[in-house]
Amino acid sequence: MSQRRTLILVAAIAIGALASFLVWNYVNGVQDEAFDNAEQVPVYLVTKPIERGTSGLEAQAYITKENIPRKFKPANAITNIEDISGKIALSALVPNQVVVSDMFVDASDPNARASFTERLTQIRGEDQVAISLNVDQVHGVAGLIQPGDFVNIMLAPRSDSSSSGKASAGASSANPFSFDARYLYQKAEVLAVGQSAVPQAGSAAGAAPAGGDTTATTAPATNTGLITLIVPAKAAQYIASVEPSLVYLNLVARDYKPTTQGQIDPGALLPAEDGSQLTPYGAKGPDSSD
Repeated sequence: MSQRRTLILVAAIAIGALASFLVWNYVNGVQDEAFDNAEQVPVYLVTKPIERGTSGLEAQAYITKENIPRKFKPANAITNIEDISGKIALSALVPNQVVVSDMFVDASDPNARASFTERLTQIRGEDQVAISLNVDQVHGVAGLIQPGDFVNIMLAPRSDSSSSGKASAGASSANPFSFDARYLYQKAEVLAVGQSAVPQAGSAAGAAPAGGDTTATTAPATNTGLITLIVPAKAAQYIASVEPSLVYLNLVARDYKPTTQGQIDPGALLPAEDGSQLTPYGAKGPDSSD
């Protein structure tokens, strides 16, 4: 009797499994048939999470083109990936979302503007703060500094050589040079100039005028003399401890590599008196390929 019950139980399980498989196969077949019969249209799907404020250009690496039934395509789905170029993500996006035009907006859109606090992201795992310096045209690179640029911060105390009694070895007592200039920091990032902030991701330096003439966009913004930097809190302490009139800002390239800069030896030859230097670019000048 026990063996009979076991056989009945095994048979019931087998029939149940077969029935489940047949139902699953039928449902999938119906779905496949429905999809095959439906018109397939291309859309752009998010494949990886995209954070708010991400530029459209950067977001394109996390978006792929797929085909879906027309009835599932949103009316405002983008039709070209270039539609989001020059724009930024209005909110965080998650995988499998169909990209629609409302997801990316112009950086000038008030709803897209991140607060300044959001822009103070960590650098090398260290929290950042913003601090401002007030410099004139001479100390601030003639107003050429723009939000998003990088600057070296140099301190240049100017002592009166005629009254200080300090004279370089082998130099005239009327020496016009003060060799006290030293770098405080190199390659500090500029957050804002005046109240013009660094553009958010995806924003252009300026809107192109009608007709495609971009010459007008190359003029720098007016430099009010108020330069706001993004730096760690400790660096802000150093900067705040310096007399502003002693500060000279040096504009540097984005790929500038900071290297140790020693103090000037007042007893050494000036660069143009040294055959190994002569020019700011070495003895052979900037045009040499050596």
